Amino acid sequence: MNFKINLREHLIFGPVIRNIFGIGVFRALGVLTNFLLIGLVYRYFSNDEINGIWLTISSILTWMTFFDFGMGNSLRNKLTESISKNDSKLSNMYISTTYILMIIPTIIIIISACISAHFIDWITLFGIDDNIISNEYLILFVCVVFILYSMNFYLSIVFAILHAIYKSYIISGVQTLVNIVNIFFIFVLYLLNVNDLIILGCIYIGTSVVVLVLTTIWIFKVNKQNLTFSFKYFNKSLIKDIFNVGLKFLVLQLSIIVLFNTDNFLISKFIGVEEVTSYQLLYKLLSVNTIILGIVLTPIWTKVLRDVTDNNLNENKKTFSKLLLIFSLLVIGVIVMGFLAPLIINVWTGSNIIIPKILTILMVVFTIFHMWCNIFQNMLNGLNKLNIQILCYGIATITNIPLSIYLVQYTDLGVSAIILGTIFSLLVPSIILPIYTFRYFNK
Repeated sequence: MNFKINLREHLIFGPVIRNIFGIGVFRALGVLTNFLLIGLVYRYFSNDEINGIWLTISSILTWMTFFDFGMGNSLRNKLTESISKNDSKLSNMYISTTYILMIIPTIIIIISACISAHFIDWITLFGIDDNIISNEYLILFVCVVFILYSMNFYLSIVFAILHAIYKSYIISGVQTLVNIVNIFFIFVLYLLNVNDLIILGCIYIGTSVVVLVLTTIWIFKVNKQNLTFSFKYFNKSLIKDIFNVGLKFLVLQLSIIVLFNTDNFLISKFIGVEEVTSYQLLYKLLSVNTIILGIVLTPIWTKVLRDVTDNNLNENKKTFSKLLLIFSLLVIGVIVMGFLAPLIINVWTGSNIIIPKILTILMVVFTIFHMWCNIFQNMLNGLNKLNIQILCYGIATITNIPLSIYLVQYTDLGVSAIILGTIFSLLVPSIILPIYTFRYFNK
């Protein structure tokens, strides 16, 4: 088994610009198709409680990304360094070793999810009437989506390689293609009046699995040039090296995932699953600005790491200054979009959904904080400064859930209390990470 990919021009700044442009085009299409897809899924379900279950399970699935023990991000950093040093053999060994190691957590996830699903009372967990949907059906639904997402999780390793070789735009292209295919099939089901959670899960996640398989074959099989993935390159001595960096990314990933993906569950449990819909629609609308920032940040991580490897600190300072300018412009975009949010959401979903003003204001504040933290997180990832991030996001994660629950129970804010708790928790990384980064550059 022998696969190869092209590495030409990986050391010049040009690929960064091409990546930002390519990602921008595909991500713009991705945002458009994602908005259409979310609106279509909302119409697909005739019950807000069922839609709330779908949104909650979808957010829980993202927690699975930490089960790679940080090996994806570790591969990205290690591969970027080895490519910068023109060490093709070491690059091949990192790729092959990571792919083989990732088989183990993928199998563990599938087995654990399918077994544990049978011991959970999903009806009680979601606080939903069993006349609407049965617990047995939800068990089958959870097993199906977790199996499919596990396959998607494993195949996503190719993303780390694409990042390292300045081909991040392919990732955005893949995600856009998945959205387009999903829109087509779900629209057909909508016209046929087929409203089924399991069918939706099979299409929604299964499409991604198929596209990732084709992408992996295309990247490694067709582009036969420099890097190689082969079982013969598996190297036991690299396992410790991969895990040393990977475990730090694991803790960091876990903290961030819990911090940003528990809100749906808290709303379902303490307020009502029907409230998840309005919260998520507003969240996804304002996250357009976070996505735009992410377009710029995606190749910057790799660029910062290469500049560090080449001992080019001045270039990193210039990059950082440009990111702060972009952030300032996006803050204006968040405020304008927040002001227009009720109108946009009603047109988007085709329903008269009432969004509380206080929730809109707090979501605007949260989005600004989120973007601010993302800039410093991305820079520090490229600088290999993970410990300070683990400390900050660890504190934020530990305080977020109890603080949100407290605000829900002892204030009249309702669903707005959840996002307020997250804002207070984000104060830690929002203050400490910038101070740390500024001091690093001053030194």
